[in-house]
Amino acid sequence: MWGYKLSCTACSHRLSGAGLYRTVRRVLDTDGWYFMATEYLECRRCKKKVAGWSQDILDQLHCTHRDQFPAILTYRLSCDKKLIGQMRERTLGNGATRLRKYLLEQHGNTWLERSRLFMFAVTKFITPGAEPPATPPLLPRMTPVPGTKWLLSIYAREVASRLEETKAQITSIFGSILKMDSTKKVTKKLAGAAAGMAAWVTSVGNEQGQILISVLTAAEGAGLHPMATGLMRRYRDASVSPPLVLYVDRDCCSHGGPYKVSLLFNQWDQLVVRLDVWHLMQHFAAGVTTESHPLYSLFMARLSFCIFEWDQGDVARL
Repeated sequence: MWGYKLSCTACSHRLSGAGLYRTVRRVLDTDGWYFMATEYLECRRCKKKVAGWSQDILDQLHCTHRDQFPAILTYRLSCDKKLIGQMRERTLGNGATRLRKYLLEQHGNTWLERSRLFMFAVTKFITPGAEPPATPPLLPRMTPVPGTKWLLSIYAREVASRLEETKAQITSIFGSILKMDSTKKVTKKLAGAAAGMAAWVTSVGNEQGQILISVLTAAEGAGLHPMATGLMRRYRDASVSPPLVLYVDRDCCSHGGPYKVSLLFNQWDQLVVRLDVWHLMQHFAAGVTTESHPLYSLFMARLSFCIFEWDQGDVARL
């Protein structure tokens, strides 16, 4: 109907239909389940077969046609995209627990309605005065609704499918002032097999508080070249002007030659690198013995009062 010429990912030869795919997927919907089938697509040159709903096939469609694909597929079950849309506004309480309660209610109502129809149909086969059957007809069981963990995994898979689009939107809208900082607090929360594999998390954010990129490293300031290269490529692919200022927590100055941060972002020759004001304040407090000192918070508050000044326009609006 759309006139696509689908090609094989292995040899780029044209694919042709090869019969129905043997697996039928069961898809979770708002008030029940529905089934989805597809066909085999075969390459006559390398004899490779792929299912019509595979990601290699969907990626060859235009975005307007690809968005019409109704479900997100997993190994066993599948989920309709309408349900995932109800979990996007997480700040409004639209989480996995609320969604599962809603599904249990809707699926239960649909099952009760179909059970009444089933029992009504059974009554037509009962003969008055005849002996009832030894085994009465059983009601069809209600298919159980998946748990919250499965719904969260589906939501994460849907987010990952539009990750590049999300990153492009963040990059193209905001990002003239960046801040790069490292912390150990995130790596301490890693559990399982990932625990102890990284010591630092380095993140780059913009003036709107959005995190553009984060990487895990074994040491502070080490292994950041791929991160910087990827960030510069995103700006270039989005046709966005490079940022003007980058605030860092270290390596902002050098006694001789270029400093380390400028070497990381060497494609942004107009970038101005400055020390973040919070870390500048910590330099003043370097002589304090401990942050738990009763006068430490008072000292930092007074120091902040000396550095920052209220914007009169913002005060007037408030």
